[in-house]
Amino acid sequence: MSMTHSMLIRTFVLPPITIHKESLEDKKMSSAAVERLLVRTTKLSTITIKLYRLVIIIRMGILVLFFKWRISTALVMMSSPDTNDTSTVGAMWAVSIAGELWFALMWVLDQLPKMQPVHRAVDVTALDESLLPTMDVFVTTADPDKEPPLVTVNTILSILAADYPADRFTCYVSDDGGAPLTREAVAEAARFAGLWVPFCRKHGVEPRNPEAYFFSPGTASVGAGYKGRAWPELARDRRRVRREYEELRLRIDALKAGDMRRQRWSLADGTCLRRGTVEDHAGVVDVLIGRPSRTPQLGVRTIVDGTTNLQLMDLSSVDLRVPAVVYMCREKRHGRAHHRKAGAMNALLRASAVLSNAPFILNLDCDHYVNNSEALRAGVCLLLDGGGGSDVAFVQFPQRFDGVDPADRYANHNRVFFNCTELGLDGLQGPIYVGTGCMFRRSALYGVDPPRWRPHRGAAAGKDDDDDAAIKPDTFGLSTPFLGSVRVVLEQWNTSTSPPCSFDGAAIGEATALVSCGYEDRTAWGRDIGWMYDTVTEDVATGLCLHRRGWRSAYCATAPDAFRGTAPLNLTDRLHQVLRWAAGSLEIFFSRNNALRLRTGRLHPLQRVAYLNTTVYPFTSIFLLVYCAFPVIPLLATNATAGTFSMGTQPSATYIAFLAALMLTLAMVAVLEVRWSGITLGEWWRNEQFWMVSATSAYLAAVVQVALKVAAGKEISFRLTAKQTTTTSSGADVNEKFAELYAVRWTVLMVPPAVVLAVNVTSMAAAIQGGRWRNGPAAVLAMVFNAWVVVHLYPFALGLMGRWSKTLNPILLLIAVFTIRLICFILHLHML
Repeated sequence: MSMTHSMLIRTFVLPPITIHKESLEDKKMSSAAVERLLVRTTKLSTITIKLYRLVIIIRMGILVLFFKWRISTALVMMSSPDTNDTSTVGAMWAVSIAGELWFALMWVLDQLPKMQPVHRAVDVTALDESLLPTMDVFVTTADPDKEPPLVTVNTILSILAADYPADRFTCYVSDDGGAPLTREAVAEAARFAGLWVPFCRKHGVEPRNPEAYFFSPGTASVGAGYKGRAWPELARDRRRVRREYEELRLRIDALKAGDMRRQRWSLADGTCLRRGTVEDHAGVVDVLIGRPSRTPQLGVRTIVDGTTNLQLMDLSSVDLRVPAVVYMCREKRHGRAHHRKAGAMNALLRASAVLSNAPFILNLDCDHYVNNSEALRAGVCLLLDGGGGSDVAFVQFPQRFDGVDPADRYANHNRVFFNCTELGLDGLQGPIYVGTGCMFRRSALYGVDPPRWRPHRGAAAGKDDDDDAAIKPDTFGLSTPFLGSVRVVLEQWNTSTSPPCSFDGAAIGEATALVSCGYEDRTAWGRDIGWMYDTVTEDVATGLCLHRRGWRSAYCATAPDAFRGTAPLNLTDRLHQVLRWAAGSLEIFFSRNNALRLRTGRLHPLQRVAYLNTTVYPFTSIFLLVYCAFPVIPLLATNATAGTFSMGTQPSATYIAFLAALMLTLAMVAVLEVRWSGITLGEWWRNEQFWMVSATSAYLAAVVQVALKVAAGKEISFRLTAKQTTTTSSGADVNEKFAELYAVRWTVLMVPPAVVLAVNVTSMAAAIQGGRWRNGPAAVLAMVFNAWVVVHLYPFALGLMGRWSKTLNPILLLIAVFTIRLICFILHLHML
């Protein structure tokens, strides 16, 4: 990013508010006053945003004039007596105009919701310790083969070491595969937490993920992230903890080896049928670490014997308490619908209600660890904010990733979505829920209305008379203790009061019953309460249901990043990930949660537009493939001027003027969007490139899958994204670290973009060889279009080349070929 760019951003991004605890105490401000100071929201109304809106409006006006001229020209062409085959020409014009209209509509749907971005500055120091509510943290995992246990262990340890009172949050780990390996690994993490958590508190280390802290570049040195004691003591404690952590890694590796042997034995003798499988096993709720006491428990002063090699930490001034940890595995049986991750989340929601029943819930995937120890406090600030936090159903944090290749070949960071789209939606009704790194208000998940839509509240504790009527067995199920926990939460919806929790045998037994596979029968789970079913993108559907009830959401970007995870480096895994998202979006479009069908005045009009855009974008692949791979591309036709662009005639001056104006305004919108969002042009361009790769592959497959589901009832297959370890040892080679990036794993999703790439490269070569590029503006525009497609598919070409892409650059190869052809053409002219 240039210095000018950075200076421009600093002119309108509001710096965080600094409110010192001392000043609050001096003024003796009440807790309600403190709540109003937790968050400050400011609209980004600088010259950049104003220009951005102006250019969007101008481009929309140009689009209206262009289509008016385009349609009238088409009618004239089709009615002309010089037209030989009216039906063919009419079909070509219809396809061309339909595609252009669709592309224009998708651009409008994408830009309109982003015209009111806001910035939220959160000050966690203004949040008094006594105001911190209890919180339940949900960690979900399903397959230890694709989600390594070591990754899950590090996520759990980062949560337990977060800067939040140990007696006020509980970590729940959902093992949806019922794997003994995962359960044993979580138990190992619980044991190691007794050393890791006090070490983090003593020295204030960041990040509090052991793997990232010990082995990531930039944190491998002793002084990295240093906040606490003198370096000699930190170095001694660090060596001790690192040695223990390396032993933990060895134990987990031994567990994996033993699990593989057990799997081979069970397959040989058939015992897996008796022990349970991934899709058939009993429910389990196991409290690995109980709820700690409310008073801090300090360690004892340790005297290190200099005559021995024994190294012990001095924890005399450190709180030794570790937050509670609960392992959960819901029951699964053959013939039952389990609803994938949404079913696991709803099981966690019920089980936690009878154990801790915290008013707030943090949802994390097993590979997303806490990177900023104050992240939990930051989310609480937005939920407790006195300026409207009671209407906030969830707080979405941006997703950030470790281990992505430096060039971000496949746009894993997705900066345009998180830094532009989500930030823009924060100025409307709130950002879209994207599956992980999200903090919820429990009462909102129970299907109740937000406070502003409750005109008849009780005079007591904010109790709604309709709440008791809504708490019915046919809605929530038959568990009396669970119904009581729901009633407690709904009665205290406007407070941060923490209800009492219990981890006794009766509560654990009730929680086990609540995770049985038959509990949800004939209830509203997955339809009106909890996480939504009938789609593989339960996150978007759940957020849409909350927004349509009138709830808002908030966007919280912290520095450093609140959470960090892993992303698929391999092209095949990345395409399957995009396929799952696209198919799930189309499922929502064809469901009762279609943004066009929702009849509610509580959903902001532009928020409705955003959800419509989120659910229909895969249809773009149909028109894009016609444009990119249709055999009537001008340079492949017999007549160089006959093709999709000209429709039999040379482009007029009006067409060229419209094209120039549209491209110019598009470039201006992109530059201004980059300016106000803070991303770089390189990140924006990488996003555009991978959009082309996805639209010609995964989007088309999603359309086919959903069409089969709608027409024939064929369910969409779900492929879990493989998680990779985020770090390696400090001495690891860079090529070894990103070896997965160059692995070529063939999939049918690669066929359409490979055909498109081959057709356009061949078209360009034919144009140079036959000299068609000299046949007027139509041929030139056609060749420019071919080059536009090839450049966008450049990351896909690198993926196909595998390791050859490190030494043989496709762009350089194309340039060399075209240069040779140009030299041959010039020599041919001289010889004439």
